[in-house]
Amino acid sequence: MKWILAVAICLAIFCSGCVEQKESPSPSGSNAAEKSAEKLTVTITSPKSGDILQGKKDVSFDALVSEGKAPLSYRWSSSIDGELSTSRKFMQNPSRLSKGGHVIILTVIDATGSSAQGSVLIEVM
Repeated sequence: MKWILAVAICLAIFCSGCVEQKESPSPSGSNAAEKSAEKLTVTITSPKSGDILQGKKDVSFDALVSEGKAPLSYRWSSSIDGELSTSRKFMQNPSRLSKGGHVIILTVIDATGSSAQGSVLIEVM
């Protein structure tokens, strides 16, 4: 069982920073330069992949989100605990998370309906 968790952690670390993007159709008359200038990207900056969270001290969940058309909507979720927040950034006490390996995902959607995701794998003790 431990080797399965180790493989999952290695895979998540290897894939961290991967961004999945789904683009909406561009309005007629817009050119490729405008479209690429507004490409939505998401990178979770805290916590980092491989971080071990424990204790009762709040941990910052934050991300770098670039481009996209405002307003943006945010959805932080955990593979174990489900939705965590709909704020751009937030604080979370590790004691309020289930113990185990979590894939933390931030999904961001812009005003045009384009979306992007960032993810990290953390361990909660």
